[in-house]
Amino acid sequence: MVDVLKPVKKVDLGDPADAAAKIGNDDAAAALVTFCATWESGAEFLADCAAGLASGLDKANGDYEDTDEAIRDAVNTVKSALA
Repeated sequence: MVDVLKPVKKVDLGDPADAAAKIGNDDAAAALVTFCATWESGAEFLADCAAGLASGLDKANGDYEDTDEAIRDAVNTVKSALA
């Protein structure tokens, strides 16, 4: 499940940030560079959060399967003992 998030792990907006100088306005260029850096950091943070959630869900699924199997085994043991 966590493998699905690997393509999102790194967002690279280097090309748009590098092209900022071509805008012709220093303030607009600086704003674009800042935006790209902030967006990359934010996307990485969200990807890390999603990976943590996915890992937790994966563990919960495994715990559920283990519990389900243990209950099934216990019921089969009781059925065998009563037969």
